[in-house]
Amino acid sequence: MKIRALIIDDEPPARKKIRHLLKNESRVEIIGEAGDGLTAVEAIDRLKPNLIFLDIQMPKMSGFEVLQAVEKKPLVIFTTAYDQYALKAFDVRALDYLLKPFDETRFQEALDRVIDTRKDQNEVHQKITDLLEEFQSQQTHIHRLLLKSSGKIFFVKTDDIQWIEAEEKYVHLHTTKECYLHRETMNSLASKLDPKQFIRVHRSYIVNLDSVKELQPWSHGDYVIILKDGAKLNLGRSYRERFMEVFGK
Repeated sequence: MKIRALIIDDEPPARKKIRHLLKNESRVEIIGEAGDGLTAVEAIDRLKPNLIFLDIQMPKMSGFEVLQAVEKKPLVIFTTAYDQYALKAFDVRALDYLLKPFDETRFQEALDRVIDTRKDQNEVHQKITDLLEEFQSQQTHIHRLLLKSSGKIFFVKTDDIQWIEAEEKYVHLHTTKECYLHRETMNSLASKLDPKQFIRVHRSYIVNLDSVKELQPWSHGDYVIILKDGAKLNLGRSYRERFMEVFGK
């Protein structure tokens, strides 16, 4: 059975080069191309390739972000211009990459190696997961979230999120326009948000401090947070001290 491959690069000549190098490759079937990150995520979810040729440095959405956004991760041959951090990370995990500009010999070596590793896919996927975790640890706080809704993939700016509500393995993102359901746990999302802007006020709620209108005393010494959109959220007792400290400032 042929390996189903997807080519992802924002530069048409780069995609054309890979397609040319695979022209006589009997083991691989090219099932599509993508010229940007959003299209790539949609294509991976829809076409479910076995292998992707993935450019790391793309505008708006990097190759790493593409991999973070897809649920089922295929095998990957990374393509990149010189990036000291990325190359070091690949070398440490024995993950293959193509450093642009690459020739046919180097391309064939990478292809042969990734085909040979198919029987050890679990090990390769763990290496990719470790790489993404390191990439995420190098980032500062996120300023946007990639969401999937009604077959569409789009970004939501964190500045537009007024409050977040937990629901098991999902969260509801209440924005200035509408509410979105996002597949991520509250703890995971909280670790990515800027703590100077977003604060946990309850085990089920995170609020954007810019959206807080007022704090009202409630019965038995409890408090209710009133947001600018009219929402009323209970302030959990274990989160009260931290909220008062930040809100007071």
